[in-house]
Amino acid sequence: MNSSISIAIPFALESELWWTGNGYTETWIECPECAGTKAITLVQGNGQSVSVDCAACSMGYQPPSGMIKQITYQHTPERFTPRRVKVDGDEIWYSESGPFESGYSQVSAKSLFASKDECQNACDALNHERNIMERNRDINNLLDKRKKMAWSAHYWGRKLADTQKELETIKARLSVCQEIKRQAKI
Repeated sequence: MNSSISIAIPFALESELWWTGNGYTETWIECPECAGTKAITLVQGNGQSVSVDCAACSMGYQPPSGMIKQITYQHTPERFTPRRVKVDGDEIWYSESGPFESGYSQVSAKSLFASKDECQNACDALNHERNIMERNRDINNLLDKRKKMAWSAHYWGRKLADTQKELETIKARLSVCQEIKRQAKI
Protein backbone atom coordinates (compact mmCIF):
# COMPACT_ATOMS: atom_id res chain seq x y z
CA MET A 1 0.00 0.00 0.00
CA ASN A 2 1.49 3.30 -1.05
CA SER A 3 0.07 6.43 0.56
CA SER A 4 1.38 9.93 0.46
CA ILE A 5 1.02 12.45 3.22
CA SER A 6 0.63 16.11 2.49
CA ILE A 7 1.57 18.74 5.08
CA ALA A 8 0.43 22.32 4.68
CA ILE A 9 3.04 24.90 5.62
CA PRO A 10 1.69 28.08 7.22
CA PHE A 11 3.74 30.57 5.15
CA ALA A 12 4.88 30.62 1.53
CA LEU A 13 8.57 30.96 0.76
CA GLU A 14 9.73 34.49 -0.14
CA SER A 15 6.74 36.08 1.62
CA GLU A 16 7.22 39.13 3.87
CA LEU A 17 6.77 38.04 7.50
CA TRP A 18 7.50 39.31 10.99
CA TRP A 19 9.53 37.41 13.59
CA THR A 20 9.55 37.92 17.38
CA GLY A 21 13.37 38.01 17.38
CA ASN A 22 15.77 37.28 20.21
CA GLY A 23 15.95 40.67 21.90
CA TYR A 24 17.32 41.01 25.40
CA THR A 25 19.76 43.18 27.32
CA GLU A 26 22.19 42.31 30.06
CA THR A 27 22.90 44.99 32.62
CA TRP A 28 25.02 44.91 35.75
CA ILE A 29 23.26 46.25 38.83
CA GLU A 30 24.28 46.61 42.45
CA CYS A 31 23.82 43.33 44.31
CA PRO A 32 20.49 43.53 46.18
CA GLU A 33 21.77 41.14 48.86
CA CYS A 34 24.94 42.97 49.99
CA ALA A 35 24.13 46.45 48.55
CA GLY A 36 27.47 46.37 46.71
CA THR A 37 29.58 45.85 49.86
CA LYS A 38 30.59 42.29 48.82
CA ALA A 39 29.85 40.96 52.33
CA ILE A 40 26.79 40.29 54.44
CA THR A 41 26.24 39.83 58.14
CA LEU A 42 24.28 36.76 59.17
CA VAL A 43 22.65 36.56 62.58
CA GLN A 44 22.69 32.96 63.72
CA GLY A 45 20.03 31.30 65.88
CA ASN A 46 22.12 31.89 69.00
CA GLY A 47 22.20 35.65 68.24
CA GLN A 48 25.83 35.67 67.14
CA SER A 49 26.58 37.87 64.11
CA VAL A 50 28.89 36.47 61.45
CA SER A 51 30.22 38.41 58.46
CA VAL A 52 30.65 36.33 55.29
CA ASP A 53 31.46 36.97 51.63
CA CYS A 54 28.30 37.56 49.63
CA ALA A 55 27.48 34.48 47.56
CA ALA A 56 24.77 36.30 45.59
CA CYS A 57 27.32 38.35 43.62
CA SER A 58 29.98 35.63 43.37
CA MET A 59 30.30 33.83 40.04
CA GLY A 60 31.51 30.26 40.51
CA TYR A 61 34.64 30.30 42.67
CA GLN A 62 35.33 33.99 42.04
CA PRO A 63 35.23 36.44 44.94
CA PRO A 64 32.13 38.65 45.27
CA SER A 65 31.96 41.61 42.90
CA GLY A 66 29.17 43.66 44.49
CA MET A 67 27.27 43.50 41.16
CA ILE A 68 24.89 40.99 39.57
CA LYS A 69 23.85 40.54 35.96
CA GLN A 70 20.21 41.22 35.22
CA ILE A 71 18.64 40.04 31.95
CA THR A 72 15.66 41.93 30.53
CA TYR A 73 13.88 40.53 27.48
CA GLN A 74 12.98 43.03 24.77
CA HIS A 75 11.59 41.09 21.82
CA THR A 76 10.64 43.42 18.98
CA PRO A 77 9.21 42.58 15.55
CA GLU A 78 11.88 41.92 12.92
CA ARG A 79 11.30 41.47 9.19
CA PHE A 80 11.74 37.91 8.02
CA THR A 81 11.76 36.48 4.49
CA PRO A 82 11.67 32.66 4.50
CA ARG A 83 13.78 31.01 1.81
CA ARG A 84 13.94 27.49 3.21
CA VAL A 85 11.45 25.31 5.11
CA LYS A 86 12.03 22.22 7.24
CA VAL A 87 9.46 19.90 8.78
CA ASP A 88 10.65 18.05 11.88
CA GLY A 89 7.91 15.92 13.42
CA ASP A 90 5.07 18.31 14.18
CA GLU A 91 7.35 21.39 14.09
CA ILE A 92 7.80 23.59 11.02
CA TRP A 93 10.98 25.66 10.78
CA TYR A 94 11.96 28.42 8.36
CA SER A 95 15.28 29.98 7.45
CA GLU A 96 16.24 33.14 5.59
CA SER A 97 19.23 31.32 4.09
CA GLY A 98 18.87 29.99 0.59
CA PRO A 99 18.44 26.26 -0.09
CA PHE A 100 22.05 25.83 -1.25
CA GLU A 101 23.73 27.59 1.69
CA SER A 102 25.31 25.29 4.25
CA GLY A 103 25.22 27.50 7.39
CA TYR A 104 21.84 28.82 8.47
CA SER A 105 19.72 29.47 11.54
CA GLN A 106 16.16 28.28 11.86
CA VAL A 107 13.06 30.02 13.19
CA SER A 108 9.98 28.18 14.39
CA ALA A 109 6.79 28.90 12.46
CA LYS A 110 5.19 29.60 15.87
CA SER A 111 7.25 32.80 16.17
CA LEU A 112 6.40 34.13 12.68
CA PHE A 113 3.48 36.39 11.86
CA ALA A 114 1.91 37.85 8.72
CA SER A 115 1.42 41.33 10.24
CA LYS A 116 3.64 43.56 12.35
CA ASP A 117 0.78 44.23 14.79
CA GLU A 118 0.25 40.50 15.44
CA CYS A 119 3.99 40.12 15.95
CA GLN A 120 4.11 43.11 18.33
CA ASN A 121 1.32 41.57 20.44
CA ALA A 122 3.26 38.28 20.55
CA CYS A 123 6.47 40.18 21.46
CA ASP A 124 4.70 42.00 24.30
CA ALA A 125 3.32 38.73 25.69
CA LEU A 126 6.68 36.99 25.29
CA ASN A 127 8.54 39.86 27.00
CA HIS A 128 6.08 39.82 29.89
CA GLU A 129 6.25 36.04 30.31
CA ARG A 130 10.05 35.75 29.99
CA ASN A 131 10.76 38.73 32.27
CA ILE A 132 8.54 37.21 34.97
CA MET A 133 10.36 33.88 34.55
CA GLU A 134 13.74 35.68 34.77
CA ARG A 135 12.77 37.57 37.95
CA ASN A 136 11.52 34.29 39.51
CA ARG A 137 14.82 32.64 38.56
CA ASP A 138 16.70 35.55 40.16
CA ILE A 139 14.68 35.14 43.38
CA ASN A 140 15.24 31.36 43.45
CA ASN A 141 18.99 31.84 42.90
CA LEU A 142 19.11 34.39 45.71
CA LEU A 143 17.21 32.11 48.10
CA ASP A 144 19.47 29.19 47.23
CA LYS A 145 22.59 31.28 47.82
CA ARG A 146 21.17 32.49 51.14
CA LYS A 147 20.85 28.88 52.24
CA LYS A 148 24.44 28.21 51.20
CA MET A 149 25.69 31.29 53.07
CA ALA A 150 23.77 30.27 56.20
CA TRP A 151 25.12 26.73 55.94
CA SER A 152 28.65 28.07 55.42
CA ALA A 153 28.40 30.36 58.46
CA HIS A 154 27.08 27.47 60.56
CA TYR A 155 29.72 25.04 59.26
CA TRP A 156 32.69 27.36 59.83
CA GLY A 157 31.32 28.49 63.21
CA ARG A 158 31.01 24.85 64.26
CA LYS A 159 34.49 24.13 62.85
CA LEU A 160 35.92 27.04 64.90
CA ALA A 161 34.22 25.82 68.08
CA ASP A 162 35.46 22.26 67.49
CA THR A 163 39.00 23.49 66.76
CA GLN A 164 39.01 25.66 69.91
CA LYS A 165 37.83 22.67 71.96
CA GLU A 166 40.52 20.49 70.37
CA LEU A 167 43.13 23.19 71.09
CA GLU A 168 42.12 23.23 74.77
CA THR A 169 42.50 19.42 74.87
CA ILE A 170 45.94 19.67 73.22
CA LYS A 171 47.03 22.35 75.71
CA ALA A 172 45.87 20.21 78.63
CA ARG A 173 47.73 17.15 77.32
CA LEU A 174 50.84 19.21 76.61
CA SER A 175 50.70 20.61 80.13
CA VAL A 176 50.54 17.05 81.53
CA CYS A 177 53.51 15.99 79.35
CA GLN A 178 55.52 19.03 80.45
CA GLU A 179 54.71 18.30 84.10
CA ILE A 180 55.83 14.66 83.69
CA LYS A 181 59.05 15.82 82.03
CA ARG A 182 59.65 18.37 84.79
CA GLN A 183 59.00 15.73 87.46
CA ALA A 184 61.45 13.38 85.73
CA LYS A 185 64.22 16.00 85.94
CA ILE A 186 63.81 16.55 89.69
